[in-house]
Amino acid sequence: MTRPFFTYLDRAWFRLLRGRGQSEIPDIINLADINKSWPEIRARIVGDIRSGQVGPEYVEVLDLPKNSVAVRPIARLSVHDRLVYDTLVFSLADLIETQLNESVFSARWGDDGKRFWSPVNSWVSMQKRGVEMISNEPFYLARTDVVSFYEHIDVNTLAIDIESAGAGPKVTERLIRYLQKFQASSLAWGIPQGPDASGILANIYLLPVDEFVHRSGMRYLRYSDDMMLFDTDRESLRNALLEINSILRSRRLSMSSTKTNIFDESQTLSQLEDLEKDAINYGIKIGEAGAEERLYKLFTEATEGPQRDRDVKFSLFRMGRLKDDRAIPWVVRNLKDSHHISSQLLHYLECFPERRNAAGRAYISTMSVVADHKYDYLEQRLLQAATRQKIRSSRIRDMAWAILQNKNKSNLPREFAARYLGQVSKVADGQLLRREFEHEADANVRRALLVAMYEARSVSRPLLTSLASSNSPLSWVSRYLLKDPLIPLPRR
Repeated sequence: MTRPFFTYLDRAWFRLLRGRGQSEIPDIINLADINKSWPEIRARIVGDIRSGQVGPEYVEVLDLPKNSVAVRPIARLSVHDRLVYDTLVFSLADLIETQLNESVFSARWGDDGKRFWSPVNSWVSMQKRGVEMISNEPFYLARTDVVSFYEHIDVNTLAIDIESAGAGPKVTERLIRYLQKFQASSLAWGIPQGPDASGILANIYLLPVDEFVHRSGMRYLRYSDDMMLFDTDRESLRNALLEINSILRSRRLSMSSTKTNIFDESQTLSQLEDLEKDAINYGIKIGEAGAEERLYKLFTEATEGPQRDRDVKFSLFRMGRLKDDRAIPWVVRNLKDSHHISSQLLHYLECFPERRNAAGRAYISTMSVVADHKYDYLEQRLLQAATRQKIRSSRIRDMAWAILQNKNKSNLPREFAARYLGQVSKVADGQLLRREFEHEADANVRRALLVAMYEARSVSRPLLTSLASSNSPLSWVSRYLLKDPLIPLPRR
């Protein structure tokens, strides 16, 4: 391995620490413990990559809500395993980037990786490009995507793709070994969903589709596996979809039958982002009279009838920045039913610190309603918000204890329950947290409990010293806590 290879490790760490690509799986202390020991941790990662000792021993798969009913699996990797993976993939990014044409908008690595920082902007840019196309000429639009795309990427096929792109044998060998171990470590398969690096591998896996459409002469836009083809002839688009289906099948992928369709000229614009949003954005930027009312009108229309999540998120983000509190009643009523976008709903509520008491009541009400049901993601987000806003509530405290002690739940809400308890603990809580720590098997929850015990002033220095000098996964957080830090609140 040459020295420049490891510059990608520093880049991977910087992105992870700043929260890029990690917001779906937040850390209870924003990786402060890893940051304080980064030189030592970096040296260990470098040594493991050099020796070829790569691949996760265990992967936790979290079901994150895709909409109000469906979920998508997100792979939760340890920081060490995540950085190994990102480093290996980022070292290939330049090679893969040269194979892509301007039709591809996802996981682009241009400008030294800077364009890779904002997937939202990339998605918006693709939508705008589509609007420009249909503004110049009346096109039919064919749209399709792949069923469970990341999960069905075949690692052996991917290895051939990577070698064909010119990757060195050492990097290829380590990356494929990592992915094979990833598949063997849990119920996960394909490539990890969640890390930005997977988007780079997804791009090379779909190169045969890109090349086919490029050769056909059709206009084409792609973001990950979401594909849009434009042509003036409907039959040509149908033939293209059939050929794409055949290409996907040869790569062990399946085209989504429910999301594959051809739209005529009158329907095409509705498949792309509404230009009204651009007008609202511009109006807000220049202080145009009536722009805020247009924004609120977009919100009300998005929440009447079938809910348009994308418009709800667009509206709430800007209404929060403008301190427009008219959406608060709807948000507090819909935290449960719109749990799949609860991160955006809670962010909006936090824009009004003077309404913290009302927010706290909404959290209590919502947590009470979902307590006996499978709303792990929502519970984690509510506890995260309550901790960050320093909402002290005996009822939230009781519900946090119930979540922490329920080992049928996924680990993330249990970790944030522990962090909340550390913040609001009474004298007795500290000893109970210690008891939970002694009987807890999962390393992530034990880490959260150690932090909670520290904040509850119930962790002994000999325990931290012993863990700090061990090979335990808790060694880094123990070293951090021994420095008596003021632990940061979790990010949004």
